[in-house]
Amino acid sequence: MTQEEVAHAANLSVGVVKKIEQGGSARLETLHQLARALGVVTLTFVGSTSPEPREADHDEAVLSDIRSAINPPLGLSGRPVYGTADGDELDLARLNRAVNAMTDAYHSDRYDRLAGFLPALIRSAHHHVEGGGEAQRGETLRTRANIVGLAGRYLIQVRAHDLALVALHMSLRDALEIGDTPLAAAAVSGQAHAMLRQGRFDEVERLCASTAQELEPQISKATPDQLAAWGWMLLRASAAAARNNRPHEAREYIGMAAAAAGPLHREHKTVDSKTFGPTTVALKSAENALVGGNPSKTLELSASLTRDANMTGEEWDRHLLDEARAHVQTNDPDKAVGLLLDIRQRSPQWLRYQQMARDTVRDVITLRVRSLTEHQRQLADFMGIQE
Repeated sequence: MTQEEVAHAANLSVGVVKKIEQGGSARLETLHQLARALGVVTLTFVGSTSPEPREADHDEAVLSDIRSAINPPLGLSGRPVYGTADGDELDLARLNRAVNAMTDAYHSDRYDRLAGFLPALIRSAHHHVEGGGEAQRGETLRTRANIVGLAGRYLIQVRAHDLALVALHMSLRDALEIGDTPLAAAAVSGQAHAMLRQGRFDEVERLCASTAQELEPQISKATPDQLAAWGWMLLRASAAAARNNRPHEAREYIGMAAAAAGPLHREHKTVDSKTFGPTTVALKSAENALVGGNPSKTLELSASLTRDANMTGEEWDRHLLDEARAHVQTNDPDKAVGLLLDIRQRSPQWLRYQQMARDTVRDVITLRVRSLTEHQRQLADFMGIQE
């Protein structure tokens, strides 16, 4: 194929194809378009190279306190050196109340509040685990698993993925020690989310497919928590397969997730403050259609969907981002802008961290036939995107 033929098949410009062939970098979405055009997995185009030199990252210092709490240094004794905010006082009930307050802050997108409180809560959890004695060990481990699991989810949102994985590994170890399978499954699901953001599609599919096999219940006897844990693992595997240009496998996983959601009839709240049910499966089906290069199918599937009362705002807004992206790709930027403005009104801090939102605003700017409208300019300024 000529460069022009590849560009046409992948819906890319010839300049982008030339840049990639000359060793230039590209977004994973662009590489996925190439993979679909050439009939190979997306990771065909991802090789191991040294990253480009860059200026010192301000975020490294901003996250130093939570980093020291989650991933403290080790002394010669092999024990972590982290200190505590509590002195010698242990009060697990008070700590759990604080965790509940921070969970509420997470769901209302108060990320600065989370950043200020999480380091002290994590250190306090370490202190309770070490000082609480064997009688309380199960409860202190569960509390720490919840705290570092919450920290992992927050760190994914602010794109600190490697640190999020450290937190989620800790949550998983604690959950496994106390035999809490739903909590352990939530930690694995969180890992998969972070790794998807890193483009580790093969690993995510293997991890989640094998974990789903271990979790698969007898549907007629399964509890809602068991069905949700199994279902989310299948959805993560499906997302990885779809992004790696394995649409057949992605559809198989979605079909199994639909079977898990069937007995629930509506959305069931999970231990990591998400939900699972028929609506979630439908949202992920629409997402996979977009990833697979079929935005019209995404809009068709979305037309009949309504938000379940139990569903979190974050999951619904994530779906609306898919809709906005689909509208841009079907040459209807005004509808995309309307959806993004709605999300901004509800969840401004969450929206600013979403790469898909940034990409969508850039594409709206590219598609314009005249100067930006006032709403387009507001979004571009809010997302920090130059015309």
